[in-house]
Amino acid sequence: MIRVLTNERWFDGQRFDGLRVEVRPVPERGVWNVVRELLGARRPHVVVLSGAPRTLLLLCLLKRLLPFSRWKLVSVDLVPRPRSTLVQRARAQLIRFLFGAVDLFIVFCRDASGMQQVYGIPSERICYVPFKINGYPDVLAAPVRDDGYILACGRTYRDYRTFGKAMQGLPYAAFVLTQPAELSYHGGDLDLAALPANVTLVRHDGAQSSWNDWIARAKFVVLPILPSVLNPAGISVYLLSMALGKCVIITEGPATRGMLDDGQAVIVPPGDPTALRDAIVRVSELPVYRAHVARAGREYALSLGGEDRLANDVVRVVMTRVLARAGSWAQERAAPAEG
Repeated sequence: MIRVLTNERWFDGQRFDGLRVEVRPVPERGVWNVVRELLGARRPHVVVLSGAPRTLLLLCLLKRLLPFSRWKLVSVDLVPRPRSTLVQRARAQLIRFLFGAVDLFIVFCRDASGMQQVYGIPSERICYVPFKINGYPDVLAAPVRDDGYILACGRTYRDYRTFGKAMQGLPYAAFVLTQPAELSYHGGDLDLAALPANVTLVRHDGAQSSWNDWIARAKFVVLPILPSVLNPAGISVYLLSMALGKCVIITEGPATRGMLDDGQAVIVPPGDPTALRDAIVRVSELPVYRAHVARAGREYALSLGGEDRLANDVVRVVMTRVLARAGSWAQERAAPAEG
């Protein structure tokens, strides 16, 4: 049996190398609860943590303090923040030391150079796994139409200030769909006073159904991302938008490099309102071009599938790149398979 401690459902019901995977959840509270899981009689072979940066740092510290432990640590979808202040740079150095305890980082972008530079992670400890369409079955069944508006949406490192400048004076109606109260926490930039008259702010409540509906009724989707972002901000929204058949304009960055190189989206330089304005005008005025980009984007998004495909990829990577190399369950492999 292969024992996995995780905060995701990816390993549920999985088997590998003839062995059943036993899944236990990462304790939500209490350092000692985590320690008991890691040092108990049925300690895990691997801990797979998606997001949850504080828990990840705790696990890294435990590995540093318990060098005799044999369990492996995998981080999925780490979201590093840009370093701008002296305190942030000092904190990054501490994190850099702790991250040395992580055996593998699974990322959803091909370009992880920013993360490597900030945290000193060697390329052999980074593995790219494509992201997926959130709510895949519902997206495929969603009704789609064009209500004529431009939609800019999302909250992670969104550059709505540049979007507002790009829309200034244009003869098009646009909406900014976001959660303003959470923008700052997620690194977004929204100046309500700077939004022009043709851009309306919509305060979203977080419901997936209404989120999908707003995208499904847009003429096209704009994802302005701040410069110097280290993580693939916007990737979940652009895959959802593409799957719904919408042309996407997005800022160049980790979410695009090496992934949207064949016309799946209209890519503009970060922090450039003139380039963004030109792209908005072109996509608005050229329906054939807009449809061509939308078709290429939809084909790309649908090729990535949904949660099942992502789960299978993560399981395969963890088993082959982390556990198989370490021989972490050699004795179990020699025993009769369970289940």
